Amino acid sequence: MKLTRRSFVQQSAAAAAGLSVFPLAGWTKRAAPSDTLRVGLIGCRNMGFGILEHHLKNRDVVCAALCDVDENVLNDRAATVEKNFSQKPKLFRDFRKLLEQKDIDAVIIGTPDHWHCLQTVYALQADKDVYVEKPMSNSIEECNIMVRAAKRYNRIVQIGQQQRSGFVFNKAMELIKSGKIGK
Repeated sequence: MKLTRRSFVQQSAAAAAGLSVFPLAGWTKRAAPSDTLRVGLIGCRNMGFGILEHHLKNRDVVCAALCDVDENVLNDRAATVEKNFSQKPKLFRDFRKLLEQKDIDAVIIGTPDHWHCLQTVYALQADKDVYVEKPMSNSIEECNIMVRAAKRYNRIVQIGQQQRSGFVFNKAMELIKSGKIGK
């Protein structure tokens, strides 16, 4: 199966939630320029790295780069990628240097939330598609900036909030609203 940027973003969402993902409006029709999707991870702890590992199980995905401000975490994650997936990504401590890499198709942003807006906009400006962990940002204005940038640069952005619309959560809300559980 040829991996497209769209399927990458959809799989990112599914990996983060463990649930199926429904198509989102506003996706671009552009596919990856090759059969291999080259991904960079910004923020190598927890959720971001888990999503990356999920994607590296697909033979059409390559970890092109890792970025983290903590050199110990960065080196540990690089060793894990090399050991488990036989890939040797470039390492960066400054996300802007990662975004300068022309051979990266998409980035996963798993940094603390106060970085999400800036890193997403910079990635979009650098012609990268983006999967960004929740929360999307810390304000409505930051969200608006990110949406405008995605439209302006005609890129795909997926936010890891799909769990909120999953079956289990909807069923729980239904039970609470009906008064069957809770006070």
